Amino acid sequence: MDSQCVSPTVIAGFPAIEASPAQTSAGRPPLLFVHGAFVDHNSFRPWLEFFAARGWRGVAAARRGRAGIGPARAKGLSVADYVDDTLKVIAALGDRPIVVGHSLGGLIAQQIAALGKAEAIVLLCPAPAAKLPAQKVALSTYLPMMPRILAGQPILPSAKGCATIALNRMPKEACPILHAQLVPESGKVYRELIFGSCKVDFSKISCPAMVIGGAEDRIVAPALVEWTAGKLGVAAEIRERHAHWLLAEPGWEMIAGSVADFLAEHWPQQRTSLSRIA
Repeated sequence: MDSQCVSPTVIAGFPAIEASPAQTSAGRPPLLFVHGAFVDHNSFRPWLEFFAARGWRGVAAARRGRAGIGPARAKGLSVADYVDDTLKVIAALGDRPIVVGHSLGGLIAQQIAALGKAEAIVLLCPAPAAKLPAQKVALSTYLPMMPRILAGQPILPSAKGCATIALNRMPKEACPILHAQLVPESGKVYRELIFGSCKVDFSKISCPAMVIGGAEDRIVAPALVEWTAGKLGVAAEIRERHAHWLLAEPGWEMIAGSVADFLAEHWPQQRTSLSRIA
């Protein structure tokens, strides 16, 4: 689908992008895409296009600490702050959405579901509601940032570190481009992730759930993805030849297609009216 189908907007005061299908489908809730750490809502742009072509309205919104919304460099923000931001977006949407979260966004999605605010959740390489230990291959990236993480100060990985732990299945020529698009992240948020201080009451999650991870993920190990899936009572899908940035890695369309199939099982397409002129 043409990228022109994705339009900039503002939702609950947060910069956002939205994509609407040429034809709406009765009874389908909107998709709310929740981005991970160090990025903003634009990381999900191709996914909005993909799902709009399949009859889904999609929205991705930024959070505090990026896209011109203070505090600068996300200083002092917590995961709870990001959950609050997401709840404001959901309230502005007016309909309870299907929440698709990547990485840190996956943890936010779990907390949103536990509050009864999601029709379903799709978790992509989700940060767990438990300790997130650094894998051996990632130590050289994390150790230089640890003083700032422990102090709760903003952090940003080096280009080399980003390529090593997050973009290890991306084409090499894409890595510097993606690194240049990163934004500083709250050290407090990362401290909460590392020490597992963000809990989820899984007994309160009753909506459909899908959990996908990458076999070569150097940030959220496959075992942690499987742990989260187990807590939700579903089987994790661990994708070979994929790592943490499966949003855009070669073959990402296959993953998005599996998500579309999962959603179609619960919300079959029933086109009813034109919502925009093609």
